[in-house]
Amino acid sequence: MERPERPKDVQETPQNTADDLLQHVTVAIFAMDAQGICTHANAAAARMFGYEVSDLLGADIHALLHTRHADGSNYDRTTCPFLHSAITGEEIRSVDEVLWSRSGDPIHVFGSSVPLPNGKGAVVTIQDGTSLHHLQEHLEHTQHEQAEILRQRDAAARIERELAHEKEMHQREVAVATERAATQQLRAQQRAAEDRLLQSEKLAAVGRLAASISHEINNPLEAVTNLLYLVRNDPSISAESGEYLKLAESELARVSQIVSQTLRFQRAGTTPTEVVPESLIDSVLSLHQGRLHHRRIQIRRRHRPSSAFRCAEGDVRQILNNLVGNAIDAMSKDGGTLTLRTTPARDRRTDQSGVRILISDTGHGMPSHTSARIFEPFYTTKGANGSGLGLWISNTLANRMGGRICVRSRTGGGRHGGTTFSVFIPNALEEQHSFTQEQHAEAA
Repeated sequence: MERPERPKDVQETPQNTADDLLQHVTVAIFAMDAQGICTHANAAAARMFGYEVSDLLGADIHALLHTRHADGSNYDRTTCPFLHSAITGEEIRSVDEVLWSRSGDPIHVFGSSVPLPNGKGAVVTIQDGTSLHHLQEHLEHTQHEQAEILRQRDAAARIERELAHEKEMHQREVAVATERAATQQLRAQQRAAEDRLLQSEKLAAVGRLAASISHEINNPLEAVTNLLYLVRNDPSISAESGEYLKLAESELARVSQIVSQTLRFQRAGTTPTEVVPESLIDSVLSLHQGRLHHRRIQIRRRHRPSSAFRCAEGDVRQILNNLVGNAIDAMSKDGGTLTLRTTPARDRRTDQSGVRILISDTGHGMPSHTSARIFEPFYTTKGANGSGLGLWISNTLANRMGGRICVRSRTGGGRHGGTTFSVFIPNALEEQHSFTQEQHAEAA
């Protein structure tokens, strides 16, 4: 079979054939001479940049498509790689550049340039690199995110290590502080034990001293008692003087009792006797009559009617004597008011009946830290004039009888200040009756 002949009126030239092929290639291709003037362009190139082929032919390619960098700055044509290839005849491959479309949008491309023979220019092929550029940007962004994640992970690990170190240091500090506090507590307990031991030794010394005093002065006291008895029986003594002598004998007997028994706490109290509270208070005030008159202290009595009750009279007298003496000392030399009140009462703790005696002064009062310690042995606010044993002895005597002493004080003196001692003395007869019932119950 013979090949059909081409019509004689159609003449094919190499140029026409190249142009036809160029228009069917999907890759953007254009050719330019050494001055950068476009001599050939295919439809793909025109479509990529939004031009017609006729717009590209004869145009300065660099001035049309390549005048600015990606950041918008001017692109010097002397540094254009495509012109450089057309002028020098050097081949370039896959240059990453930004060309600009007719609408002014940047197009990221990868361009290659192959020089034409005899230095007539170059053929430039352009591939759209927008997708690849976006992919590269995405890759860079992903790498940046990964780097940030790694940085945050390292930062979190570092923070965790620092927190663990801080926690360990805090635990060490807590352990050291706990050990130090325990050591201080042990030292405080040791000092308290030493103080209690010292007080015990002092009390033991007081006991030995009391025994020595009792032994040494009992004989002189007996002699004075005998002399007072002889004087009181003298018929020339008036009745009033006889009463004074009788009172002196009573107080001398109480001095002997204080010396031989009250300071010796290992012995029991005195034998209960029946007394009237008002008479007991009057006998104590008579002993301080001189000091009360000298200091211009007024006495105010407020007694609710109460029947006689049984108590260790000597112990109660000593308690009241100490409290009245302290009240006088608390008031200034310019005077004051000493109020004494008695009332029948019942102890809420033991439900035992008895008498409550209140002794109030208008003195300077005591702060709370002082009133909290006044019943401690050897604690005194009177300096060298006080032994620190008066209130301790009074409290001990009251507790031994089953009673108690309470204190309420406000500093300032006058109408708004002063101190009140409340002494509850149980009825010894009721206590003895309760004790007898317990004995009968045990025997049953």
